[in-house]
Amino acid sequence: MTSARFASIAACAIAIAALASPPAFAQQRQGNNKKYIATRDITIDKQTGQLRRPTAEETEALVGQLTAMTNQSTEGLQETSLTNGVRLDLQDRFQSIILARPNADGTSELRCVTTFEEAAEFLGLVEDPGQR
Repeated sequence: MTSARFASIAACAIAIAALASPPAFAQQRQGNNKKYIATRDITIDKQTGQLRRPTAEETEALVGQLTAMTNQSTEGLQETSLTNGVRLDLQDRFQSIILARPNADGTSELRCVTTFEEAAEFLGLVEDPGQR
């Protein structure tokens, strides 16, 4: 196996693992408390191995994860003066993330995104029209 192919598979596995295991911050919602629904089958059911749409709870957790991973807020960032300039600790913000979207044939599509909007579009997440 070539190292480029291995790196691609490893990146895919990392992205899938990040989306499959909700951390503590998963209950967050996108900036202005919008609720989202899934329009695509992007979840692999653990029992059947079949693709399905995520449940409301899974979608909320996914939105929380994507919100945290695509955080581009400058709030709370610490600036340190240096003799030759300034250092700004970005606290893992402003990074690109790789997402994997499973296909029915067992393959996956990968996309590198930098914003929540790009991630939501790729994964088929749309604002819930029924929210108040």
